[in-house]
Amino acid sequence: MTDGQREAGGRAGTVRPRSPRRHRVMQQGRIVLGPDTLLPCVVRDLSPAGAKIVLSRPIPLPASFDLVIAAHDLRTVSVRLRWQRGEVAGVRFAPAGDPAP
Repeated sequence: MTDGQREAGGRAGTVRPRSPRRHRVMQQGRIVLGPDTLLPCVVRDLSPAGAKIVLSRPIPLPASFDLVIAAHDLRTVSVRLRWQRGEVAGVRFAPAGDPAP
């Protein structure tokens, strides 16, 4: 299927949109927890919609925070926590102008 993929269970005609393509990366990052608190992390998967990040140890993350990504440029993006399992977490980039809760 070119514009979507079938739901688990194989129901014919049930289609969900394909998520944006993820790229495996290994970039240094910093989670901004406050004006003087930065938590180092590694950005592992990156897509236009979000990223997978890995912390050095399991630390509960807030529902939203800024993420600094050091690639060939340095950028800061506002993100929303989607899931967290131990030291690995998935975040979704917040739309531009979307205020943090």
